[in-house]
Amino acid sequence: MKSAFLVFLIFAIGAPALAADKRYVVQEDDTLSSILRAQNYATGYSELLPFIAEILQANPDVFPDGNANFVLPGSIIVLPKNPNEPEPEPEPEPVPQPVIEPAPEPVPEPAPIIPTIGSIEASSGRTEIERDGTLLEVVQADDLYARDVIFTRDNSAAEIILLDDTRITLGSNSEFSISEFSYAAPVNQGDSALGSLIASIRNGVIRTITGLIGKAQQNPFQINSSLNATIGIRGTNFTVRSCNDTARCGGLYGVAVAVQDGSISFGNDSAEIELNKDEFAQVQSTTEGPEKKPLPEGFFDLQRDVSDIEVSSSWWDESIDYLKSLF
Repeated sequence: MKSAFLVFLIFAIGAPALAADKRYVVQEDDTLSSILRAQNYATGYSELLPFIAEILQANPDVFPDGNANFVLPGSIIVLPKNPNEPEPEPEPEPVPQPVIEPAPEPVPEPAPIIPTIGSIEASSGRTEIERDGTLLEVVQADDLYARDVIFTRDNSAAEIILLDDTRITLGSNSEFSISEFSYAAPVNQGDSALGSLIASIRNGVIRTITGLIGKAQQNPFQINSSLNATIGIRGTNFTVRSCNDTARCGGLYGVAVAVQDGSISFGNDSAEIELNKDEFAQVQSTTEGPEKKPLPEGFFDLQRDVSDIEVSSSWWDESIDYLKSLF
């Protein structure tokens, strides 16, 4: 009778609606009141009654007869919402992240356009160009750029035609390069072309017929060679031979120049002379200036080997040799 009155009292009081799905596994010696006190629902029994009623209502399978005093260990019961449990902190509103646009793909800069300074044609044998560390064979014709190094091999010949119509012909076993070239064609009739040409011959033989750049006095036009010898040109046709192999150079050891038309300056750190048509001079040392001598036969023949060309002594050299023979 007492138990029935207790159950009636619990249901008469009523309880708030079950709000939370919080589960608890019943342990040995657990009672509903001890469970609720342990979970901090309340301490006084009268304060626990509404929560006990809510448990009985929410767990009919655990308490089929509504007996709150009998609960089996291991049973799982659903507990009501605990008013003393602190409300969970609301999750902070997500801070909107700035939209980072992907960086645009870098646009590669176009490779600089390197202007050609003319063309080169191989007329016989094997001719090669060293360009940016790569050796290229000239099969028939090729564009030419500043700082190209041109090589002709045995029994070879090649012709360079620059934009100002300067023509440079290379004989066999020659090494030639143009380090600087600029050219601006004349605008008005009677004007001179503007530009410059700085070239070098390390070995071999070249014939040069100057174009528009070489015809103007203000334009630098220069060919450098071994032994610090330099040729300055003004509207002319000339041949340069450079030979540094004493075993095969014969009398043409060093740098030798002869003029077919016009005039040139020829010199080194020691002295400088002027050569005109049909004049020949030679430099054989960095400490001695160029010396004029009779023009050797066959000097202008680019296919003629340097060892086949005999250099005659000048009258001054012959006089010195004669005086030496007297003592």
